[in-house]
Amino acid sequence: MTDIQMTKHDHILMGLFSSLQAAAMQQMGKIQNPTTGKNELDLNGAASTIDILDMLKVKCRMDTPEELLRFMDNAVMDLQMSFLDEKKKHEDSGEDKTGAEA
Repeated sequence: MTDIQMTKHDHILMGLFSSLQAAAMQQMGKIQNPTTGKNELDLNGAASTIDILDMLKVKCRMDTPEELLRFMDNAVMDLQMSFLDEKKKHEDSGEDKTGAEA
């Protein structure tokens, strides 16, 4: 991304988006919880976090650099695909993994 187009608020938004993206990955058990050192699965939490990110990208369409919009679009799409993959894996196994450890 070019810093010339990015305002202070754009950088803050990108940081928030990245933090929420990492939280969703953690909730899907894709990365370790830094507190417990374990991969934990919380699909309900992941779905909520992804919904928040999707809402943010929709609400930020006005006055936002195109590069930041592409970043947000790609982040949400990647998380949605990963979420569907995790949900299908756990539905196929018959496990209820909506908030338990993976």
